[in-house]
Amino acid sequence: MRAAFFALSLLLALAAPAAAEVKSVRLYADRSFGFFVGDLVTARLEIIADSASRLQTASLPRPGALDYWLDLRDVHVREQPIGDGLTRWDIELVYQLFYVALDVRNLQIPPFPLRFLREGESEIARAPAWTIGVSPLREVLPARRDNPTDYMRADRGVEQGDATTPAARAGIFAALAFGALALVAHDRGWPPFHRRRARVFAAAARRIAALTKGDGEASRRAAMLALHRAIDEAAGRRIFAEDLDAFLSSHAEFASVKEALGRFFNSSRALFFGVADAGGDLAATELLALAKTLAALERSVG
Repeated sequence: MRAAFFALSLLLALAAPAAAEVKSVRLYADRSFGFFVGDLVTARLEIIADSASRLQTASLPRPGALDYWLDLRDVHVREQPIGDGLTRWDIELVYQLFYVALDVRNLQIPPFPLRFLREGESEIARAPAWTIGVSPLREVLPARRDNPTDYMRADRGVEQGDATTPAARAGIFAALAFGALALVAHDRGWPPFHRRRARVFAAAARRIAALTKGDGEASRRAAMLALHRAIDEAAGRRIFAEDLDAFLSSHAEFASVKEALGRFFNSSRALFFGVADAGGDLAATELLALAKTLAALERSVG
């Protein structure tokens, strides 16, 4: 009979819902003294309970006025499992003081309850009250002064900074900027570099690029003439096929394209003078490529 009663009691105990089990409640504050009217007071409430428990958010304190001298500004909750079947709830609390203290005194932040629920059973975890020290902004009866301005402290003097390093850096950056501008001006032919030797092949390449877009015989002739005029201007006189070696001797920067220039002159002779055996025809794309190569070589020597 006694064994049967014990077994029945054990079954009833197992069948009964388990209450939420709160392990610990701790309050952490940044400091507990040195507060003035208008200051924000922050605290962190740490609650550890079994992981099956659930914090009822409806039991959290609501932001608003708690007293004539105290407001709750913000409440923020973080939940984090910490192992061994336990969970930690961190509740961040931000209060604001409106107490105008006439002397140094202690004030108590009121406690509040929090409800945890597990399988239909609840448990109350109570956040503890805590005390903070408040101070007046000024003395109630300061020592008498003949001059009213003596009650105020003098302004802090302005610290003299060292301007040497910023000035040196500014000079370095200005020199770099000026050097970059000079390089761009030289490349574009801006003053005072506008009197440099004209880049005749660059202009010819642009002209030929525009002419080779057309397929007509007139466009082809004009493109060939544009390169002829550029070669003549670079040499300072008219250059024919038989003058090519002399031209390259005085303008060694173009020696690498001697073969292409020879084909150009042969193609020109065939086009303008009808000499069929003068050499192969130079395609429009090859003519444009030759002009661009000459322009690049021209640019490389300034």
